[in-house]
Amino acid sequence: MSKHIEVNGKLVQANKRYSDLKQRQKSQISQWLYDAYKKQVAENITDDEALEPVFEKIDEAQIWIPEKEIRAQYRGKKIKFKKRMEATVQRDSFKFDYNKAANYWLQKDANSNKMDRAQVMERIVSFIEGHNTCTLATASEGHTRCTPIEYNFVDKCFYFFSEGGLNFRGLKKNKNVGIAIYEPYNGFANLKSLQIEGTASLIEPFSEEYLKIMAFKKIPEEAMRKLPQPMALIKVVPTMFDYLDSDLKKEDYSSRQHYVV
Repeated sequence: MSKHIEVNGKLVQANKRYSDLKQRQKSQISQWLYDAYKKQVAENITDDEALEPVFEKIDEAQIWIPEKEIRAQYRGKKIKFKKRMEATVQRDSFKFDYNKAANYWLQKDANSNKMDRAQVMERIVSFIEGHNTCTLATASEGHTRCTPIEYNFVDKCFYFFSEGGLNFRGLKKNKNVGIAIYEPYNGFANLKSLQIEGTASLIEPFSEEYLKIMAFKKIPEEAMRKLPQPMALIKVVPTMFDYLDSDLKKEDYSSRQHYVV
């Protein structure tokens, strides 16, 4: 049977328990108790000193709960608060240096043994022509897409015929794209891949350039014109290549060759 007393002109339940509080009130008090625990640990103060601000906040929020209930909750939650604080400290102590990681190869390349530009491009073109499929990466704010797609390399540019897809969402707002061509991983001694950055554009259907790429792929013009709508033709003009080939070490060159167009 509940007992009531008058507090600040209001009739309140004298034997009210913490479990009787609303969930919102319990969440508030739990956070205040955690803050009190952090203060107690940092300043090496007593429970009473740590809890004093908590009681003030409870009064300001006009929450009625006997102080003994709050003290019992605090004692019961201390182990949980300790683990929570240790996990937070551990998480915050890990500060990854993104800039350092991003500049890793740039710094390493500064002292690497580089091939002549003509030689590098010859190797790059040979690698491109030795494959026909890549990953085309497009992105815009809040959206990224990596599309496996067949390519055609003509006049030092990449061309992709496409029926459509989510990669066009990125292309609409961002013409900067990435291309990756690679061979299956077979150990560090056999690495071969090519990363390309470039600028994309769309070629007008049945324009001179469009017909040229159709002829290169041996696509009959009549067949393309019979489609409900012609396929989109994406053109990517490369601006940078990163060629990786473990075999280059046998020639006393760095396995990674950076080429800016």
